Amino acid sequence: MLQAPALGKIYSLDLLDKTDHITTFAAAEAFVDSKLLIYRETRTALIVKRAEAEVVAPVLFQGGNILPDNGYDVQLSFYLVNLVSAHRDFCCDILTHQCLLMLTERLPCFIIWQLQLFTMANAKKSFWNHPDVDLVKGLDWDKPRSLAHKLTDQISTILEIDPALLELKHPADDTHGDYALNEALKQAKEQGKNPRELAEEMVAKLKASEGFMTMVAGLEVAGPGFINIRLKPSVHASYVSEAFSSAGYAHADLFAGKTIMFEYAHPNPFKVVHIGHLRNMILGESLIRILESYGANIIRVNYQGDVGMHIAKNLWALLKVPESEYPEDISERAELLGRTYAEGATAFKDDPETEKEIIAINKKIYSKEDATINRLWETGKQWSLDKFAELYERLYMSFERQYMESETLPFVDEYISEGLEKNIFKQSQGAVVFDGEPYGLDTRVFLNSEGLPTYEGKELGLARLKQDEYGTVDLHIHNVAIEQISFFEVTFKAKELLMPEWYKGRQYHNAYEFVGLKSGKMSSRTGQVVFAETILDEAEQIVSGIVENREGMNEDEKQEVIRSVGTGAVKYSFLNLNPGTYLAFDLQSSVSLEGNSGPYIQYTYARARRMLDDAGTVEAMPAESIAALLTQPEEQSLMRMFAVFEEALNDAVRDLAPNALTGYVHELAQRFNLFYRKHSVLNEENPEIRKARLVLTQATANVIGNVLDLLGIRTVSRM
Repeated sequence: MLQAPALGKIYSLDLLDKTDHITTFAAAEAFVDSKLLIYRETRTALIVKRAEAEVVAPVLFQGGNILPDNGYDVQLSFYLVNLVSAHRDFCCDILTHQCLLMLTERLPCFIIWQLQLFTMANAKKSFWNHPDVDLVKGLDWDKPRSLAHKLTDQISTILEIDPALLELKHPADDTHGDYALNEALKQAKEQGKNPRELAEEMVAKLKASEGFMTMVAGLEVAGPGFINIRLKPSVHASYVSEAFSSAGYAHADLFAGKTIMFEYAHPNPFKVVHIGHLRNMILGESLIRILESYGANIIRVNYQGDVGMHIAKNLWALLKVPESEYPEDISERAELLGRTYAEGATAFKDDPETEKEIIAINKKIYSKEDATINRLWETGKQWSLDKFAELYERLYMSFERQYMESETLPFVDEYISEGLEKNIFKQSQGAVVFDGEPYGLDTRVFLNSEGLPTYEGKELGLARLKQDEYGTVDLHIHNVAIEQISFFEVTFKAKELLMPEWYKGRQYHNAYEFVGLKSGKMSSRTGQVVFAETILDEAEQIVSGIVENREGMNEDEKQEVIRSVGTGAVKYSFLNLNPGTYLAFDLQSSVSLEGNSGPYIQYTYARARRMLDDAGTVEAMPAESIAALLTQPEEQSLMRMFAVFEEALNDAVRDLAPNALTGYVHELAQRFNLFYRKHSVLNEENPEIRKARLVLTQATANVIGNVLDLLGIRTVSRM
């Protein structure tokens, strides 16, 4: 029995003399008291069960802080995890493979918790400062000059503080100011001063700077030593003016001249596209648009498994279906493939004779020696691709290249042989493996004992294909779920060793968490799969009930709204959580016209557009005039949001996290709707105020439309 560590300390696996990474709770269980059972319940909390009592283990953060720290047994939700991770307070990021040992006062022994399985929200740190991605090392992430960046530069110069250490945050309440600075609290102990007195000294220095005060309306010390900064209305008005006149407002050229190959989607022929694929597609499409907004040239590619045991299982069952019974309809063909896959997978598991037959079919797929198998393989694959194309169009996606696993096979043997010669690979029990131990990685098979390449082996062929067709690109991003972390660590290292000039420092795995329904799990092996198409259909059905009685809309307009809003509802719901957070999809809340939902944002956009259409031409107005005319609290509250868009987009790019944009646009929509309810725009008697409010409305519509486009969601002019 291992000795329990001290409360509040962080331990790595190395201290436990273990070299294998813990990747499942079953593996973790071996390290703890046999009387403990560790399991996951609805992916919202880690529950430790001892005897008949259940205790929820809190999360241990940097510095030994514990959340929750209230002395009660409470569930730790992903919402709370994300609140903390948003401030980058997690003890380590996912790529370190550190395990966290936690000792609670209520438990007589400790538990081991693999961060990879529960705190994937922290993975969002990894892109912009990833040590193995050369592209991000040479970038000036402060180049997009947001208002926060400008203020940070000035404050750090005046107070003689390293700008990298200075944190400006938005107060939760606008009445406290536009930004809050806690530097006095951080330096007080170090300088041996009272933090509030130190804050007063800092305020005096800031007020003495004429340049700084041209932007600032007020500075005040609050609480134990916070410095609240209130900006002049003219500063906010300048951002309103920019958003009004520029369709690409807040976009930047950080990645100008850089080419990124972005691989996403990955539906496999002969299998249905399920809700997990849907998260991949929706997330990938949004991230591509976000990276393009910062100047990147994106090569969109898809990689699909058209060989392997899943194909053989399907063909085994499909062989039993007479060709005369093949359906003509694309959707019916896809449904047939779903049934035959489930049948083949079940038979493979339950019947040893069937298992042998399917293995034999798999060999024929690779050898192409059987004309019947070849023909059926081509037929079924085309059925799948036809169905996939419908879904891509529905999701507003497109690809420059769609790779197939079968295309990679001619190149695999070359790299296996080279790897053996260079001792990158080694023979093991008739197979060829990559020994990951010297690199702190797993050992994985690249060529199995039957001489067939594994998924890992095919990655080498894919790498060669990409290089032959597109040359050396600045970065390859693989948008694939969390369970493939080890896979990509190993294949990245193998490619780096075999093809260093093409791939070293040019690979990144954008890992995201799983997705399911609030009502339960899914499995593509048993046929109990949640179809992506079903999710979209049901969303559209609910939306159709909302718009069917709308007056003044013809049938084509209604269908366009139903498609745009239904698809947008699903997309927004999928993007509204950090990609590293498990997503329990709730259809009803996703299509709501209230709250933080896609339809709410689209409706707000439509409301603004309707006002602008009724108003006719909206003329630009100087920022000084906007500031002088828009003095009401709701107007000024809305104006403050435009500078924040630059910060939100920068966060989305840095962290590859579209939820930075959903959070922003929801707040923007709420403030606009409050402004709309409180103040007349079209019927305002003062013509100058009317013009200023129309400028504010136009700027709002521009930014909402901009954000929706970055999320891959269509706007609608009426709802």
